[in-house]
Amino acid sequence: MKPRQSISRSRPGGRHFWWQWMVFASWGVIATGLAMVVLPDVMNRFFSLLFFSVKDHYPSFGKPASDYITFAHGMLGSVMAGWGVALLGVLYGPFRSGSPDGWRSVAYSVILWFALDTSVSLAYGLWQNALLNLIIAELYVIPLVATFRQFFEKSGATTQSRKKSQ
Repeated sequence: MKPRQSISRSRPGGRHFWWQWMVFASWGVIATGLAMVVLPDVMNRFFSLLFFSVKDHYPSFGKPASDYITFAHGMLGSVMAGWGVALLGVLYGPFRSGSPDGWRSVAYSVILWFALDTSVSLAYGLWQNALLNLIIAELYVIPLVATFRQFFEKSGATTQSRKKSQ
């Protein structure tokens, strides 16, 4: 079976719709990561507004601290762009071909990112970032929940029939 043929296009809301949704979300992750690298002033203003309700708060920390924040945002942006590309690889490969491993790969990476990032955000009192994480996570959680049965229905039925026969 060719991977491009395995995504159901027969009904709105099918796996193809949710696949496109997550591809779009992953391009958003990549674009945001790249913006953190190539547009540091713009992104520093965004995060300053998000965390401090003032667009240019970081310079008030002094040049060394402000430079370090810009460096940290650039490194984080690089990791985000890489994660987005990895997600696209999974989405265009095993997820698109209907492999449960593709579904699990997306789900596990989103769960791990969300749990760690949100925990750190809350531990340091940055609830705004935790809220942003919740919004971003929903871009993946909704399609994953919507497609769960399409990936695991057959394996679940097979497992149940095996248990009945034993």
